[in-house]
Amino acid sequence: MDYRSALLHDPSKTNIQRVADHIGKQPKRFALLVDLVLHGTDREAQLASWPMSIACEAHPELGTPWVKKMLDVLDRPMHPGVHRNVIRALQFCPLPKPLHGRITERVFSIIPDPAQPIASRAFSITVAMRMVGQYPGLTSEFRLLLEDALRKDPGPAVRSRSSKALKLLARQEFIDPTTTW
Repeated sequence: MDYRSALLHDPSKTNIQRVADHIGKQPKRFALLVDLVLHGTDREAQLASWPMSIACEAHPELGTPWVKKMLDVLDRPMHPGVHRNVIRALQFCPLPKPLHGRITERVFSIIPDPAQPIASRAFSITVAMRMVGQYPGLTSEFRLLLEDALRKDPGPAVRSRSSKALKLLARQEFIDPTTTW
């Protein structure tokens, strides 16, 4: 399947799902899609990032070799949809230990930032909870970030995830870093 043509020709949700289903568990197919996110035009990256995140949800192991490149995407000025879908993908992928510091730093900077799209902030909370689950020493800082985010007109998604995370932190329950909620 020519992902570029398929996505540009029909950017519907049905077709996005068809592309993600075509990837299946095939790392080579996933690599072709990630290449569009990394090197395609703005529109191609935007369209390819959605099935990329769906594929990561279905087969989290596909994204692991690409986590560093995904983080690089977050540092580049791109369409907010690309950033949103990259962060969404990070919720599901096993995250390589050498990148934990960079991942934590990045999502911690997104959570309290009212200029960031609501979905990116909400997905960042889930990724951050995964990191706090592995590094409980981050709990206090994370709690402060969540409380700050709640004060800055967070929107329903951020409010819901922040509240859920704060309840888990209060009970000292951490989500398994290999799962999402």
